[in-house]
Amino acid sequence: AVIGDQSSGKSSVLEALSGVALPRGSGIVTRCPLELKMKRKREGEEWHGKISYQDHEEEIEDPSDVEKKIREAQDEMAGVGVGISDDLISLEIGSPDVPDLTLIDLPGIARVAVKGQPENIGEQIKRLIRKFITKQETINLVVVPCNVDIATTEALKMAQEVDPDGDRTLGILTKPDLVDKGTEETVVDIVHNEVIHL
Repeated sequence: AVIGDQSSGKSSVLEALSGVALPRGSGIVTRCPLELKMKRKREGEEWHGKISYQDHEEEIEDPSDVEKKIREAQDEMAGVGVGISDDLISLEIGSPDVPDLTLIDLPGIARVAVKGQPENIGEQIKRLIRKFITKQETINLVVVPCNVDIATTEALKMAQEVDPDGDRTLGILTKPDLVDKGTEETVVDIVHNEVIHL
């Protein structure tokens, strides 16, 4: 499961792995759990995609259509706007350029409700995340931008609650270009597991 605070760079990490554009932007962009099933194909084989949710299943011919199809699925299940849904969207990608790997992208943790969201949106998202990260067979990828204090990261706190020894938790640092001058040493210490064990 891929978890992180809102706008931490989760979708960028998944894009780098899958080679397709996923919905990105500010605010809540991932509004439903997205299961990303990547299957490595032999060199020279065609790219293939398929999206399924509820009773809908659709082949995707072109990788550039993936983002639009995910947005349509989210609007269908969570309503147009800024709501969230527990319903899973499954995206299968077959390509010579992807690893054999299944990941679940979860909504970013929001601290404050914005216009059009229920007041308890933060609690709704945390409940949804807990549903996935509590499972013992799940490896939790905690995405943390380099320009925030890792100790204040809500996603890391949640991962530690369900995995106190860190056996199922891996940290991914994003946005290294935004490191504040003078804090580079701290980021290096984090990478060396000297701040928090990841």
